[in-house]
Amino acid sequence: MKYILRILSSFLLFLTFSLLAQANEAYITNQGENTVSVLNLADHSILATIAVGKSPVGVAVSASLGKAYISNVDSQSVSVIDTEKYEVIDTLNITGSPVGIALSPDSKTLYVADWNDNRVLAIDTSDTSQRREVSIGKAPAGIIISPDGSKLYVANRDSNDLAIIDTQSLEVLQRIATGEHPFGITLSPDGKQLLAVNVYANSLSVIDLETQQSRTIAVGEHPYCVTVSPDNRFAYVTNTQADTVSVIDLEQDKETARIHVGGFPEGINYDAATNRIYVANWFDNSVSVIDANSHKHIQDIPTGKQSRAFGQFILNKTSH
Repeated sequence: MKYILRILSSFLLFLTFSLLAQANEAYITNQGENTVSVLNLADHSILATIAVGKSPVGVAVSASLGKAYISNVDSQSVSVIDTEKYEVIDTLNITGSPVGIALSPDSKTLYVADWNDNRVLAIDTSDTSQRREVSIGKAPAGIIISPDGSKLYVANRDSNDLAIIDTQSLEVLQRIATGEHPFGITLSPDGKQLLAVNVYANSLSVIDLETQQSRTIAVGEHPYCVTVSPDNRFAYVTNTQADTVSVIDLEQDKETARIHVGGFPEGINYDAATNRIYVANWFDNSVSVIDANSHKHIQDIPTGKQSRAFGQFILNKTSH
């Protein structure tokens, strides 16, 4: 009997370690100390703290490549991190001010928004010397790609609009007016709605990509970034000057709750594997965890100085 219990105990211990090893991870940029914190989303431990370029801001991750890409605005570069070894394996020089960053669904192209020179770069991830670019609106910030990879969406903060770009030709197909100073953007998981946070207007623009109709929903003070639940029902918006996250019911088109989190929340992502929302807090040097079922703030995890995590920062290891 004791032998059986020992075998069972060893098996359970092995299973626990296996699950932790395959857990999703969050790559949190810490702009004030030039590092990235890697967070295990199963047990909320810090797996690594990785030195990158100066003033890291944006994040894009790829499970298929086993890489995370970090935009460093002050060193004018993108750091490439090996997500198995947790170390920088390459640095891409970007003349200008790289902020927003995103990968195509097939991970073959990295898109980088150059805040200073009003352009977006398209970089071949298999040969990073191969680059194309498109001139865009003023101060491009948040960027995201359609699920089929055919369109790139860019929030132009100082032009107060969103640009839709054909990824093959890099031609600007359309511009859609938003509120004042759009910054963080995302797509609903079904790809039908484009959402943009309007920093100065304290609002969220929601655009139906089939009809091109736009609606505006009031949120908290000085909003920054947005994420959407896997069922397309709720949007979550960080309000930097209120230390809250607005919960938006996209069927009712209204804010239904505000959740208090850490100081000056910026980047936000939804982890479908745990049904939790992760929020990077600039002032508190932490990540707040929200239970998506109860919409309750359940934990704060210390990270590094001035955490931002702008972009899609959760690496999905559980389904890869």
